[in-house]
Order: sequence, then C-alpha cells, then structure tokens
Amino acid sequence: MRLFVAVDLSDDVRNRIYRVAEKISGINGIKTVERENLHITLLFLGEVSDSKADVIKNRLREIKFEPFEVKFRGIGYFPPRGNVRVVWVGVSEGVGELRKLADEVYAKLKKLGFRRDKEFAAHVTVARVKRKVDKLKDMLKGFEDEEFGSMTVDKFKLKQSILRPTGPVYKDVEVFGP
Repeated sequence: MRLFVAVDLSDDVRNRIYRVAEKISGINGIKTVERENLHITLLFLGEVSDSKADVIKNRLREIKFEPFEVKFRGIGYFPPRGNVRVVWVGVSEGVGELRKLADEVYAKLKKLGFRRDKEFAAHVTVARVKRKVDKLKDMLKGFEDEEFGSMTVDKFKLKQSILRPTGPVYKDVEVFGP
C-alpha cells in the first residue's frame, strides 16, 4: 500500500484554503487537490508491505507531543523561479512545532529505511501544475497575505493513498495523538 504521514486540516481551514483551488480549478494543465484531501505532509513513505506497515504504526505510537496552534497564511509556489509546478498555502505560526513533529516522525522511521525526498517545508499543497500556465502567478496575486485561519494540531495520521483515474483517495490507516 502507498503510505504517508500527515496532519489533516480542520474543516474551517480546509474550506478557506479551497477557495484558492476553486479560483484556478478550471484551467487546463492544473490539477487541484480535492477539498477533503488538503493536508500537511510530514513524511511520504511510498509503497509499503502490510507487515512493514505494522512496524511503522508501532514506531509512530511512540511519538508524544503537546498540542499546538498552527496558522495558515499566504500563497506561494514551487519552484520560486520559472514554471510553477506546485501551488501551496503557507504556515505562518507553528512552523517550529510542525518541523519538530516531522523530524520526530522521520527519526522513528529512518531506521526502517525511509528517507526524505526533500527537506521538510510546512505547507499545504493546493494544486499541481502539469504544464506552463500563462498568468497563473497573476491569478494568485491578492492571496500572498491572505489569512486562511488557524487550528490546533493534536493528532497526526498514517494515511493510505489509493490512486484512481479521477485522482487519489486518502484513507486513514491509524490516528496518533498525545
């Protein structure tokens, strides 16, 4: 099964962020993330056997943390120069706590052979851009300082990504909390 570790968003934050996706969803070459799939990825694991998934769950159960607040603000994109590949919403408060949680997840799972494909950056992916879209950056203007709300992070999840022709479906495998 294809797995990742993530923090799901509250319904309020999810709805506010989804307004950006709606603004760009009809553009050819842009695949927006479905409202119910918006999240912060702590670590992508990829294809994992059922037996290894059990070991992952045991390791993640060892993580203890105090609940913390996260605020979402601003739109950005990767890469910062050239053609946009990913549109994201940033985290303006709680970045340190999210990084600490992501680092702890990584520390528990790297002993099982998992590696980060890139350094952790606290963000919510809103859309993936499959080809050059003229004026996309102009369309996102006005959202650079937009406030998307806040939420308490009091749990994280091991999630399964089931790939379908219509897009991925995410299923909670297990929920972990303090």
